[in-house]
Amino acid sequence: MNNRVAYIDIAKGLGILVIVLGHNDLAGYHPDLHKFIYAFHIPLFFFLSGMFFRPERSFRETLTRRFNTLMKPYFFTLFVIYLGEAAFSNMTFPVIAGRIVKSMYATGHYIDWVQLWFIPHLFALSLFAWLAWRGIFGRVKSDGLRGAWMLAMLAVGVYTMSYFWPFTPPVMIDMPLFGLPFSLDLVLASGFFFLLGYEINRRPLENFFASPFTLVLSFAALLAMTLTLSPLMDFNTRTYPSLGINTVEALLGIVMVLSLSRNIEKWSAKVAGALNYFGRISLVILIFHVPIQETLFGKYVRFGIPNDGAIALAFLSGVLIPALIYELAIRHNPRLRPWFGFAAEESFHREETKTAKEN
Repeated sequence: MNNRVAYIDIAKGLGILVIVLGHNDLAGYHPDLHKFIYAFHIPLFFFLSGMFFRPERSFRETLTRRFNTLMKPYFFTLFVIYLGEAAFSNMTFPVIAGRIVKSMYATGHYIDWVQLWFIPHLFALSLFAWLAWRGIFGRVKSDGLRGAWMLAMLAVGVYTMSYFWPFTPPVMIDMPLFGLPFSLDLVLASGFFFLLGYEINRRPLENFFASPFTLVLSFAALLAMTLTLSPLMDFNTRTYPSLGINTVEALLGIVMVLSLSRNIEKWSAKVAGALNYFGRISLVILIFHVPIQETLFGKYVRFGIPNDGAIALAFLSGVLIPALIYELAIRHNPRLRPWFGFAAEESFHREETKTAKEN
């Protein structure tokens, strides 16, 4: 268990670095690399979150834990964003109030910092997964049958995804909406990867992921598919053009990252430690990296730095400046830590370690 938790945190560190790079200006200059990243980066985080899923907890405890680790940071970040806009922009209060109301709908289309859509969706997904496991999947004893039901859930989710982007509600509102609140229209598709993470974490697959052959083969297969096949996946914009191709690419990317994480544990303790650190503060990086990259990329270009250099510097800024925010403002601040979910997260990891030792 301790090894599994360690390499999962390393995988989270790799995953958040990939997300920061994917939200860079990479698409315009290196479209193949952008496509490679988008093949798996969001399903990877659904999967990793599912590895920490505990359906044996009560619904109330699950709701409370996920609210503290996800929704409190989401609401606090919105408070910071709109307080800043009220203080430093010419935006009127009615406009700000309208944006706040839209952000409560919590899909990327309505949030000023688009990347924040993932946080409320993961909250809703955790509750959906609890209901789905306790009500359906946990009652199915056959692994094969349970897997078939999960694939059917994914297929329904993928084939209904585009209907909600946008859609016009049949009652009350005579205007198009982009997604259901908290991106609930995605839970069938994202739930597949989340529950698959839970299923995989119940099995002793560390040696499989630790094999260099697993790493090489998964990377080679994913690279070949992304270079030769066209569909690009993007959960935020409800883009999942091929159920088969996109799902296989996502699964290959997940295997690749988990295998790389296990191998990094063997290759370099320093690199593993750094990635583990980024994994533990991944929420802080997720929250702040987009505005930092967008602002600094343009400044680096205006300073005369070539585009590739500006992309690299913006990427480093998008990772290191949030880490600096964490170290200076959050890490040793007992008032801020709960608002970024760290108090609840640390309690969770203490329980995981205690359970591992007892077993």
